[in-house]
Amino acid sequence: MKAFLKLLILSGILAGCTAEREGEFSGLYLYANYCASCHGANGEGDGPVAAVMATQVPNLRLLSERNNGIFPADAVTEYIDGRTVVFAHGDRSMPVWGDVFSWEGTDDPDQEQRIQARISAIVDFVSELQY
Repeated sequence: MKAFLKLLILSGILAGCTAEREGEFSGLYLYANYCASCHGANGEGDGPVAAVMATQVPNLRLLSERNNGIFPADAVTEYIDGRTVVFAHGDRSMPVWGDVFSWEGTDDPDQEQRIQARISAIVDFVSELQY
């Protein structure tokens, strides 16, 4: 009976890992796990961490509006990645997600592709949040 329970628990854990891998690059999944705590579930800058931030968390739903109706996908991509310093953006309060999404210490030749896929998924999701 104990062996059966262990097998049942292990299969549940593996199923959860598989589901996470399948949804790993989903913009909704990534946004919910990495962005919503500050930017809020709807991207309005009202996440639970926003109240304790030293700077105001921007409303991501206004990005197109503030850019003459065009979603600034390239600028958003660069800012999320963060590995290239863009002085026009001022001080960086946000994590450098390009580093966070990297698997340091691995010899994975597809590592950069995986990083860019995650960032692109988030950018696509944020573009859908626009007013």
